[in-house]
Amino acid sequence: MGGMIEQNQHLLVSNRLIRAATALGRVTSRVHKREQGLTSPEFAVLLALGSERSKLTSSHIVELTAMDKTKVSRAVASLDQRGWVSRERATSDRRFEYLALTEDGTAALTRLLPKICEAELAVLKNLSEDERRGLEAGLKGLDRAISH
Repeated sequence: MGGMIEQNQHLLVSNRLIRAATALGRVTSRVHKREQGLTSPEFAVLLALGSERSKLTSSHIVELTAMDKTKVSRAVASLDQRGWVSRERATSDRRFEYLALTEDGTAALTRLLPKICEAELAVLKNLSEDERRGLEAGLKGLDRAISH
């Protein structure tokens, strides 16, 4: 029975993705922790806000990052304390607030991103060019399949 479970765990795509994401996340989290003292949820929110052209609500960030509301809320509060996030109440529904990066938040992300990319590349350089292209194509396809 144990062999069958081990064999099936190896075949489960979700399990393999979690292992790979966790391992790569450790590599990049060392960088944002060392450079800016950011937790992984704080970095994920910073990146989400930096990658969008418009202001986002916390609900949008939950969708973009796949984090739960509590983690997003704590991360937003921490980034707000640093002066990296601006908050604006929605005029149509005062329960909602729109979030965006401040100039300082954008500057911090701009300084941090090349170092994060460098850390990822240090791992990804161990893949062949075909493997990197395949990984990118597979992730795009998975994003598309999940969004349906």
